Amino acid sequence: MYKPTIFVGFFSFYKGETMFWEFQFLTAFQKTANPFFDLFWTFITMFGEEVLIVAIVGFLYWCLNKEFAKNLAYSVLTSVAANGITKNIVCRDRPFQNSDWDIINKRPDTADGFSFPSGHTQVSTSLFISMAIWMKKRWMWVFAITMAILVAFSRLYLGVHFPTDVIAGFALGLALSFICCYLHKKIKNKLKLYGITVIIASVGLFFCTTEDFFTGYGILVGALGAFLFEEKFVNFSLDVCWWKKALRIIFGLIILLILKEGLKIPFDLISEGNLYLRAVRY
Repeated sequence: MYKPTIFVGFFSFYKGETMFWEFQFLTAFQKTANPFFDLFWTFITMFGEEVLIVAIVGFLYWCLNKEFAKNLAYSVLTSVAANGITKNIVCRDRPFQNSDWDIINKRPDTADGFSFPSGHTQVSTSLFISMAIWMKKRWMWVFAITMAILVAFSRLYLGVHFPTDVIAGFALGLALSFICCYLHKKIKNKLKLYGITVIIASVGLFFCTTEDFFTGYGILVGALGAFLFEEKFVNFSLDVCWWKKALRIIFGLIILLILKEGLKIPFDLISEGNLYLRAVRY
């Protein structure tokens, strides 16, 4: 008697349906809302967002350990591409889009596109678990799992994901972390590894209809290509004084910001809202 119920519970999200308990959970969780929790969970959710991830990878790449940074970037960006493709296959609506329930969207800036699986949860899991795999420290494993779980709960509190979204995001992020870290270490020919990854991810170009996939795919191609270019033609040294490393961080992030916002103007003039141009821009 219970088996059909369990089966439906695990697979109903694929049909665009949502189990009753998920709405109940979100409604109950959002009843705990107050100004402090609004601030706290908004801060926590940023650990799954672009700015902080770029800052972490950039700091490692420009200042500490290029191989560590490339390993993280490969894991995270592969996860981003996989997330975008999965979302466009499942096509699940966000919880706040259901008018039968009073779910409040507390983070509209990061709640575009489809709901399943949670991108923030998946990406933050990939980032922190990949760091733990590389560092091989017990405290880092505790920190990584804690942060992934906190980011997952932040998405629930903010009303932008269902419980099954964040569970799937965590599972996919965890699996891809181990797979990507293994491949990045095992395959010495990075041109081959990166090329195959980009080709596989390109399937999303033929059916994805949301900005998040094209943004992620553009960053994937750009970052992996930049790593190969730097290694072959630049190969800068990390054996420099601290203030030179500080300048790398400052100017590197400034240039990235200028390119991100500056290129938006000419690309919008060419064709505003064109998803393929968005991928090229990023």
